Amino acid sequence: MRKAVIPVLLVLSFYSNAQERKAADTTKTTDIQEVVVTSLGIKRQARSLTYSSQQIGGDELTEVKTPNLLNSINGKVSNVQINRTSGGIGGAVRVVMRGDKSTRNSQPLLVIDGIPVINSIGTSKIGSDGTISSGGGADSYNGSADAGDIFSSINPEDIQSMTFLKGASAAALYGSQGSNGAILITTKKGAAGKANLSFTSSLTFDKAYALPKLQHEFLQSHDAATNTYGDDSWGVAGSSKDYLKDFLRTGTTWTNSLTFSAGNEKSTSFFSVANTTNKGIVPVSNFDQYNVNFRNSSKFFDDKLTLDANIMASMQESKNRLTPGVYFNPIYQVAVLPRGVNFDQYKDYMYLDSERQIPAQNWYNLTGIRQNPYWILNRNASVSKNKNVYSSVALSYQINNWLTAKVRGNYTYSTSNTERDLYAFTVPSIAGSFGNGKMYYNNLETNAYYGDALLIGSPNISDNISFDFTVGASISDKKDVVTEIQSERLSVPNLFSLSNIYWSRGSGTYTIFTPHRQDQSVFASTTIGYKKMLYLDLTFRNDWSSTLFGSNYSGIDYESVGANAILSDIFQLPQAFSFWKVRASYATVGNALEPTYANPVPILNNGVITGYSAYLTKLFPPKPEFNKTFEVGTEIRLFKNRLNFDFTFYNSLVQNQYLRQVEAAPGLSDLSGTKIDINAGEIQNRGFEMSLSYDAIKGGDLNWTTTINASANRNKIMKLFPSEFYSGDNSFFDLVGGGNYNKLKAGGSFGDIYGTAFLRNDAGQIIVDAKGAPMVDPNSRKFLGNPNPKFILGFSNSFSYKNFKLDFLIDGKFGGKVLSLAEATYDYNGVSQRSADARRDGGVAIENAVYQNGTPYTGKTDAKTYYTTIGGQVAPNIAEAYMYEATTVRLRQASASYTFRVNSKYMREATVSVIGTNLFFFYKKAPFDPEQVSGVNPGGVGVDVFGMPITRSLGFSVKLNF
Repeated sequence: MRKAVIPVLLVLSFYSNAQERKAADTTKTTDIQEVVVTSLGIKRQARSLTYSSQQIGGDELTEVKTPNLLNSINGKVSNVQINRTSGGIGGAVRVVMRGDKSTRNSQPLLVIDGIPVINSIGTSKIGSDGTISSGGGADSYNGSADAGDIFSSINPEDIQSMTFLKGASAAALYGSQGSNGAILITTKKGAAGKANLSFTSSLTFDKAYALPKLQHEFLQSHDAATNTYGDDSWGVAGSSKDYLKDFLRTGTTWTNSLTFSAGNEKSTSFFSVANTTNKGIVPVSNFDQYNVNFRNSSKFFDDKLTLDANIMASMQESKNRLTPGVYFNPIYQVAVLPRGVNFDQYKDYMYLDSERQIPAQNWYNLTGIRQNPYWILNRNASVSKNKNVYSSVALSYQINNWLTAKVRGNYTYSTSNTERDLYAFTVPSIAGSFGNGKMYYNNLETNAYYGDALLIGSPNISDNISFDFTVGASISDKKDVVTEIQSERLSVPNLFSLSNIYWSRGSGTYTIFTPHRQDQSVFASTTIGYKKMLYLDLTFRNDWSSTLFGSNYSGIDYESVGANAILSDIFQLPQAFSFWKVRASYATVGNALEPTYANPVPILNNGVITGYSAYLTKLFPPKPEFNKTFEVGTEIRLFKNRLNFDFTFYNSLVQNQYLRQVEAAPGLSDLSGTKIDINAGEIQNRGFEMSLSYDAIKGGDLNWTTTINASANRNKIMKLFPSEFYSGDNSFFDLVGGGNYNKLKAGGSFGDIYGTAFLRNDAGQIIVDAKGAPMVDPNSRKFLGNPNPKFILGFSNSFSYKNFKLDFLIDGKFGGKVLSLAEATYDYNGVSQRSADARRDGGVAIENAVYQNGTPYTGKTDAKTYYTTIGGQVAPNIAEAYMYEATTVRLRQASASYTFRVNSKYMREATVSVIGTNLFFFYKKAPFDPEQVSGVNPGGVGVDVFGMPITRSLGFSVKLNF
């Protein structure tokens, strides 16, 4: 009988869950009785969980530090896709777990020590309709700089562990705030006993590599008849310097951290202070950050009452964080500089204008959008200043041996201020025609409060039945003040002050937007266990959100149910099995609206109503999104816990997508061309995630652990617009931040790239005109590809021999297509290497091409004709020509360290390490890094808009424990 049962169970377990956990700041935990942190900071035995979670220790964040700690996660957690922004060091991070789920925001909730925290992502910018976008987008004329996020303000040395709750079941108790999953950060505490002092310092050198392939053998175009020179490089053969390579410098990142912990049986304390200083690879760019953290835990009244208080604060200042696009991008200006122009003579970027007696820009041509890169960096400089303060207090009282009451709360204050001042003599196409300069000012101020009360119990029912429950209520309140000012009407030139702006009705931009959201909730959960072999989870939550005021919903309720079975305890398995668990769960989670969607308010700009925060229709009143998720999983540990295997299959469907600014179909509005907001779309994500770790060598001086994380996600737009009003074939929805490229369409996938394509006949042959130039398909919204990887793999290894340790991580993202606007511009301007190759070869041979009459085209097309046809000044005329394979395999990070056991009176040990990140690619076809994005928005993924060059970091670190 047993032999018959085991194969059946193996087949069933194939469809199950991944849950890798590592003990904080130590090696991987293999004890099946381990306690893990779950929703609301509740601790549970890992064996009782009925959903997928994954945990990593703080040592994995500090081994090779990055200024934004989430960049250290890439490849270490399955099914977590992390995209860094093109701003560089300290920039924001776009993180999505189990695929994009919402047209508004798919970012997970951040939770610190069990209490939710507001994550203000990137720079907030208000559209005329009240839309708040974050950072840059896939737009060549982008002017928004990335201002970072709350993850970039956290000191990795303060973190004990991070837990990723990727599914709706895992994060259900967080309500609508956790609809996209949650990242739980547990910070360090002091320990009873001897005081500990630790100092860490790391210095890395950052170097750009894999730069665009540009030519330096054909010069600036010249019209002999008028003796004028053009802005392109379609001229005669010659030679010029590689100014881009000389322009970029070696950057440095220096991070220092000091931590102190002490305590006794009644009270423990942890204190840290840290600083990060970066000099970027682009001249006149830098980043500075300061962190301070203090946490105290104290016990009173015979240890029945526990007080836990924490405060974390940070200040950041960045100058000239790279802005994607062409307006304020010095890399663009150097790359397209006409060959033959002596850039060295323009390093003195300004001179004194004799007429106005103010500095003027020194450049070869001040028309259009061309500017001196050094003028941009010094006279169009962008400065961002962020301040974050997070404080929390938790009181826990043990009523008896099975019942505990908790009251907790936190307060978060953050400001993000970005200003860009354009001095007089900036080109008028950017600064306007007033002539005295222009001022850009963006400020986001956030005040957020959270409080809850919990009753947690574990009454003793019987020896065979366990019963754990949590009941509670919470309230959260978040107020934002978003201010945007743009004006060229400066009374006194180059005086950038609000009092120097000449205001007139309808001129410039002066917008203040004050969204306010409050959520009140009640919730309950219970876990019932039978002989520690079978477990049942049930959760319930109801949210009353102010964002639903004006809708037909007074609140949102959602539930989850999960169950697991410890097969290794139920059946007599072969001795090789140390542990085997299967589980399944189902959850529904709501996602409330933005604060002013259900109750629209006017958007005022300098005294003029420019739009409204929402455009509602009676046929489609606003309603919350609903995420319905099912998952099954297994966890198997073999050979005395040396081999751990975790697997999850999941399927989620998010309904009622909120679609903003949709053109009203006939019957939805009395006015032609009216924009409306509707809830209509359904987005499905289904896939698997897997983790496999093996202690290949264990127990002696030599140890080796290898880990594989793998995942695949398939996203599909099941529905988009109501079929009774819209045709599915021609109905598109533009994603925020996606420029004119990332669009949604029923039957497609989130992030699909659409654009112009080659005109082809029915046989798929490219059609050319009489000159041999490719013709453009009149349909400007052809599907070109999807940027999201079909499969993600992380492969890490850790070796240790006595006091020596070697670690490295290889990760790969397989599949997908990406678009480069930069390459199209290089072609159009004749500065790409392929344009030079084509000139030497006598033109471009177009494979499988025909004339309009069907006659095969076998000749070569003139290089300039071909590349000015498919390329573009700032965007491609034929975007299909600039789609690239997104697959990459890279050595993400590596470190080699040696620990000296000093054991002196004042020092215990010292560890010296050689570290590196983004070291090289084993495989990459795209001319840029496909995982880089312009900003943290639903759109913009997979579109290169002159982003930061690929950067390799090498350096060393020292850690001293006293």
